[in-house]
Amino acid sequence: MVFLTAFVLAQTNPALQQPQFNLALSYSPPYIYPGSVVQLYITLVSAQPLSNVYVDVDSPFKVLTGSTIQVQQLSAGVPATFISLVQIPLDARPGYYRIRVTAYTLTRSAESSVDIEVLPFDFSTLVVPRPTSYLAGQAVQLPVLLFNPTADFLKVRVSINGSVVSRFLNSSLSCDAVVPPKSNSTCLLNFALSKDLRPGFYNATLEIALSSLSGYAGSVVFRKTVQLPVVSGAEVNVLATPSQQPIPGSPTLVTLAISQGGPAPLQNVTVQVLDGDGVKVLAGGVVAVPVLTQLQLPVQLLITKQGEVRIPVEICYFSGTCIIKYADLYIPRSGLFINAVFNPPQGYPGSLTQATFVIATNYTMSNVGVEVYSPFKAITSTSSAIPFIAPQSPATFNIIFEIPRDAKPGVYPINISVAGTLYTFHYEVLRPEFNVAAVFNPPVAYPGALISGTLTVVSPFNARNVNISISTPLTLLTPSSYYVPYMPQGQPYSTYLVIQIPDGYPPGRYPIAVSINGISYTYYITVSQPNVVIQNVLVTPPKILEGTPVAQVNVQVINTGPVVARNVTVTLLNSTIGRQSYTLDYLPPGSPVTLTFYIDASKLSPGNYNVVALASWEGGGSTARGLLEIGRKDSLRITYRVYNVAPGSTAVLMINVTNLGPEEAKNVRISLTPSQVFELHASNIADAATAGVRILGDVPPGATVSTAFLLDVSDKAVNGIYTLTLVLTWNQTGVFAPALQYVNIPIEVRGGLDMFVVVPLVLTIVLVLAGIAMALRRRRRG
Repeated sequence: MVFLTAFVLAQTNPALQQPQFNLALSYSPPYIYPGSVVQLYITLVSAQPLSNVYVDVDSPFKVLTGSTIQVQQLSAGVPATFISLVQIPLDARPGYYRIRVTAYTLTRSAESSVDIEVLPFDFSTLVVPRPTSYLAGQAVQLPVLLFNPTADFLKVRVSINGSVVSRFLNSSLSCDAVVPPKSNSTCLLNFALSKDLRPGFYNATLEIALSSLSGYAGSVVFRKTVQLPVVSGAEVNVLATPSQQPIPGSPTLVTLAISQGGPAPLQNVTVQVLDGDGVKVLAGGVVAVPVLTQLQLPVQLLITKQGEVRIPVEICYFSGTCIIKYADLYIPRSGLFINAVFNPPQGYPGSLTQATFVIATNYTMSNVGVEVYSPFKAITSTSSAIPFIAPQSPATFNIIFEIPRDAKPGVYPINISVAGTLYTFHYEVLRPEFNVAAVFNPPVAYPGALISGTLTVVSPFNARNVNISISTPLTLLTPSSYYVPYMPQGQPYSTYLVIQIPDGYPPGRYPIAVSINGISYTYYITVSQPNVVIQNVLVTPPKILEGTPVAQVNVQVINTGPVVARNVTVTLLNSTIGRQSYTLDYLPPGSPVTLTFYIDASKLSPGNYNVVALASWEGGGSTARGLLEIGRKDSLRITYRVYNVAPGSTAVLMINVTNLGPEEAKNVRISLTPSQVFELHASNIADAATAGVRILGDVPPGATVSTAFLLDVSDKAVNGIYTLTLVLTWNQTGVFAPALQYVNIPIEVRGGLDMFVVVPLVLTIVLVLAGIAMALRRRRRG
């Protein structure tokens, strides 16, 4: 609630100098419309107690209650509030209106005023029509919901007019209602829609007059548009059900089931069954109902027509609008009805077919002769005499045919004569296509290969005397023809095939022709050739020094073709040590093979050499190259001197190594090979393992390094010249294998005193004697 309050100082007579009192005003609701009731709140406050205070309300509108209020006693300082109700009339125009309130006693008075705003109002919201769906020409009763927002009784008149509405019988196009205060009511408008309306929405105008019964609420007149939905024409379902099978020319009782099929209800409905083509009404068939929902209408008819018969039904509703609906009946024609069923539905040359003829009639027949005429060979009898055929009890006649083996594909007539009347049916003979599958392993072969295969034949019918023949330009190792006396439908027949590809056959596709009862099916075998490729010619190591005796060559070959390569020969065209070629009987596709050769490189001078490998097989050949580099070897000069070479002595061998080559010799190593005359001297077991090896390190060009070996000369050696072999190894930059040099050193052994032997021997004896003397001296002291 919103309160708008105006405080006014009470007007007093200054001459009397009496105390003042205050007057305050407020109202609700905050928004005021025509027809609203305003509650005016009047509050009095006085500083001193007062008695017999009168309050007058002056308003431009009707004051319903509290226009004059008498206050018997007003306490000092205590506010007193009073309520006055003001009715805003319906015809009040929008704007501001002032309400003045005066409070007074015999000796003093106070006055206050408040302005209220009357807002515009749409009176059409007080009237709510409730239309539904209608049919053209329908009598309509339109309910209109009415609302009264005032505190007075309202008298309401609602009228409808428009081009699509008209008076229904003697009814008026208006309705009246009295609506209680703050309540609602319903008014019913009765009218009829035009008969020629199409489906759609049509506007009609409502004219509404609102007036209060007492008069102080005012009156108002306004208009409102209502849309009337018109749907399509009346939908009525009509179904005819005969009590028994109708017989042309005999009375038949038929029950018509009539029901509403559309959304709009049909009122004042009259149903009448009419005469039609082949239909005559004998009795009944007329009924009237106020509202059509579901209706069962019996009628006796005389039907004189066979086949499709339509019964016309006239349906009138509302005020004379009529439609005609039809109920359909089927009257069977009198006579014979023949049907043929073939099993299988389609046949093949040489197969059997069963035909079943179903003979029915709508009247009783006796001694019915049946004769069948067919271009096929009949296995069973083609004629028969049926003693009796009654309605709803059909007779059957079966016959089995054999289709000739030489029958051509096509459609053949099957004629049957029943009681002298000829009926023709047709039977289709298909081309005898067998389902044939041939699978070969391997799918791609090579000349000389053997291929295994499976031939599978499936017949779509029960086949007899099946001849299968196989022909091919290849060599067929299994039988070329087969005879199958009976091949059941759908059961596969399989046979095993073995085919050889003759040697020397060029690559290509070779046919395998299969003939089944004269029908050919062709399959193919692909003959291909291998393709051997030398993938790599690898020399290990790729660089050696001159004078190196041998280099290893690995040749890798692979068959990149789709079939096996036979008799593959791989040859190394360079001078070799050991095998120069390999022969592979079979080289399967995709499997690489590595072959090892050894090249004689001892006589090759420095430079680059091609290592050439050749692969040849039945049908082709290929070559590949590898690279061998011969590096120049450094020349090492060996000088030596030998001292104290006598039987049983320890000789000293001094060796000087000078690098005469252009490159540095790296990791120079000398190994001495002992003999029966010379043994390497070692003072202990640990030295024995390394006594014959000297590692000299790197020797630059022109540099000389020295080393020595101690040799124990056999005491059994006789005078003469003996040879020792030195082995020098070293590495050169860019060469994977070390260089080797063998040096033979002749040493002369001769007898005699050698100071290198005598002096150590004397020293040894002296030391032994000294040791013995010291041991004896210690024993004496002890």
